[in-house]
Amino acid sequence: MSNYQVLFEFERPWFVSNLVTSRASAKGDLKLWFQVDCDSECKSIEIESIDDLDFISNLLQSEKVIISEELNTQRGFGTIRIECWIDGSYSEFWCSKVELQT
Repeated sequence: MSNYQVLFEFERPWFVSNLVTSRASAKGDLKLWFQVDCDSECKSIEIESIDDLDFISNLLQSEKVIISEELNTQRGFGTIRIECWIDGSYSEFWCSKVELQT
């Protein structure tokens, strides 16, 4: 069983207020930068090497999001797990790098 370290989490009333996507090439992995806000507080998150476009709509609709890193793994990529909850449904996405900015 894997162990995870939570890097960042948010839930409503926090919401995604800004979202920017980019790709280095037509077949390249997606890079995302997004900002979450609540009242006068905001946090910025940058995610690299995510390959599932469904993540964007899930992120925008989510009631709760948890970003965590898989510990003690032999994998060199895809070790960041992003969990999204929408109306009681759960989705899980993986990426290789996340950077948090406050």
